[in-house]
Amino acid sequence: MDKRMLTAFLWVALICSDTAGQLFLKVGAIEASRAGWVPNYLILSGYGFYVLSFIVWMQILKNVRLFIALAASSFVYITIAFGSHFLMGEVITAEVLLGTFFIALGVFLLG
Repeated sequence: MDKRMLTAFLWVALICSDTAGQLFLKVGAIEASRAGWVPNYLILSGYGFYVLSFIVWMQILKNVRLFIALAASSFVYITIAFGSHFLMGEVITAEVLLGTFFIALGVFLLG
């Protein structure tokens, strides 16, 4: 696998694992609050995805310039917003869309 393919794979893995970690933690927290704040497999899965995300992020930083990596990582804000909408039924309003856009734009510009 050449370096471009590896980098593309790592970006997809980072976006998927980071988004999955956020979504699993959200659903796990909702379930835990109903069960008296007992940790559950969803919370553990969320943390597992965060560990995977950290490992992938370290590989990305090894291969990509930092300012490019930070700018490209802003895409995760968008995937989390849409993932929560499609998987958990959260409402995406115009304000949420605009806010998500500006957060991603701000992180991109800082990077």
